[in-house]
Amino acid sequence: MAEPRKYKYLPERYPERRELKNIDVDRVVKYLLSAFADEVIAYYMYLMAAYAVRGNVAKELEDVFVEIGRDELEDHAKKLADRLQDFDVDLPDFRDLWSLSRCKYPDLPEDPYDVDGWLQAAVEAEKCAIKHYREIYDYVVNKDIVTEEIVEDILEDEVKHETIFRTLISKARAK
Repeated sequence: MAEPRKYKYLPERYPERRELKNIDVDRVVKYLLSAFADEVIAYYMYLMAAYAVRGNVAKELEDVFVEIGRDELEDHAKKLADRLQDFDVDLPDFRDLWSLSRCKYPDLPEDPYDVDGWLQAAVEAEKCAIKHYREIYDYVVNKDIVTEEIVEDILEDEVKHETIFRTLISKARAK
């Protein structure tokens, strides 16, 4: 297997962006890269969970995991990828995603019938994403309005995702 490219996808110089005001562009790009990596990894985790969980609520959970996974990839990762392109930054090599990720995600249960364990892992993943997006938001607010708006939209979704998973934990316990 070939060694992964290390940050060759970063340009020598970022293009001028008029919407930026007194901000370290390199730091913004690093935030965007780590958030992108988190979203792709989250998609994979949710896809895996959708097909691994067993039990009386497995079909319902499969649908939820697949839908939220699609959100992570087709909405969040796409928005972040588009913003990275604004800075002439290509998407990272797939093999670099884990090292770029800020949210390494909790260990997943070995028992496919441990529904609460799978849902709790999802809650922990969403909590990490929320914390990371709040950090990004705090840095870009009033300095990079485009990234600020993207992060606001994604943060709202991540909070909804956490709420859905928390609700499902209660629902699964009731059955």
